Amino acid sequence: MNQRIRSTTKAFAATAIAALAIAVAPVIGQPAHATESPATISAKVVTKVVNVSANKYGTQSYRPVGKLTAGGNPIKGKRIHLQKRASGRWMSVTSCVTNRYGKCAVIVTPKVSRYYRWKFAGDANRRADVSASFYLRKRVSGLDYTYANGEKVYNATSANDRDCGEIPAYKKPVRINNSSDPWALDRDNDGYGCE
Repeated sequence: MNQRIRSTTKAFAATAIAALAIAVAPVIGQPAHATESPATISAKVVTKVVNVSANKYGTQSYRPVGKLTAGGNPIKGKRIHLQKRASGRWMSVTSCVTNRYGKCAVIVTPKVSRYYRWKFAGDANRRADVSASFYLRKRVSGLDYTYANGEKVYNATSANDRDCGEIPAYKKPVRINNSSDPWALDRDNDGYGCE
């Protein structure tokens, strides 16, 4: 009798253990990404570049806008760095903190035409990321001369060259706005030609 009770107890225990293993297996066997820690969530940095308004920032500047998101949602209050590529490596130029839309912007006046990008260094919750690189050209105003009557000459070249003898008296003297003086009107380098 005692032996029969012991056999029944062993069979019941084995069935209970098997049932428990079946119930727990899906939890143990879940893929790692289902319980992914916040430290492995990817952030994404994108960028947009706009020419700034000339009356506020000057004609030689740009306004790169960086945007930081994770899973399509903006990330607020994080610092992202604008970097330039020089001598084959990336170096930080400036930085800003993202607003509630995940965006921030800076004003850049390149002294040399080169590639730039935004970089997020990462934090305890998100991986680092960089935007696609973008090219900013050194910009010049394009305004070369201003005649005495207020008329302006942009993008003067040898193709549209004029000598002082070809310029009417009411347009003289001519103010030199571009130090290169493409028409060579300012012989004494005082900023005015055809005096």
